Amino acid sequence: MLLPLHVFRHPNAVYTAAFAPNGQTLATGSLDNTIKLWNVISGEERRTLSGHRDGVCGVAWFPDGKRLISASMDKTLRIWDLESGSETASLSGHQHYIESFTVSTDASLAASGSYDNDIRIWHMGSQATVHILRGHSGPIYSLAFSPSGDRLVSAGNDDSLRLWDIGDERQLGTFDGHQGAVQCVAYSPDGKTLAPGGSDGTVRLWDPKTLTLQQSISGHRGFLKCLAYSPDGRLLITAGSDGTLRLYNPAGELLTATVAIHQNTIYDLALSSDGRLLATASFDRTIKLWNVADLHKD
Repeated sequence: MLLPLHVFRHPNAVYTAAFAPNGQTLATGSLDNTIKLWNVISGEERRTLSGHRDGVCGVAWFPDGKRLISASMDKTLRIWDLESGSETASLSGHQHYIESFTVSTDASLAASGSYDNDIRIWHMGSQATVHILRGHSGPIYSLAFSPSGDRLVSAGNDDSLRLWDIGDERQLGTFDGHQGAVQCVAYSPDGKTLAPGGSDGTVRLWDPKTLTLQQSISGHRGFLKCLAYSPDGRLLITAGSDGTLRLYNPAGELLTATVAIHQNTIYDLALSSDGRLLATASFDRTIKLWNVADLHKD
């Protein structure tokens, strides 16, 4: 029987999770308006960060591992000093609540997507909006920076997936084919493949340079809510409303059949930087920590 290494709990649904750069701490954000920090080794809670006035939908670490940035349905991004547990900045600009959030590889830029249909690009040095991308006709559900950091892909409730040149605030193209809202999107680590997942339960693998479809994958019952590549790019992990995981190779071939791990929708997946640990965050109020080797045997 497959068992998690640890089970962490919030009082309400858990929307997001992210490992610290050293892999020893996991940050989680919840509809209870808090961020919790967990000791990955002992399973103990290290700290609770309070200050947001609505659910936390995104968390990301700065490379130094001493600061955290969070995004919330209260329309703000907040920066936290983790040694003191204090909030050091609150960034505002969206007119409606934030639904999606991501940071560039070096954490110099952050992107937030909102129910105001706007995407804001934030510079973490100046802590200000430097670009606003407009074109979606509905909320933005997911965002992903290219590994190079100069392009952004956005997935929306308007059934569209859009590619942007950040510096020019210019839309470069769209990826068509999903039947319904596009819920999640991720770049492969080498930047050669783009993987969006949708309400239609499929994952489509695209070449982001030519905007051509390479493969279409199905298997989940219900909608896909999150997906992630392993740091080495050898695994693509998908999850959604059916509470299960599926593991694929980069070509889209199924490696591990459906693994039922939660009682409700899985909202986020997070992998440690060495690719050994996987955290799954769910609407069932839990975050489960897994050894990836237990999920997939070569």
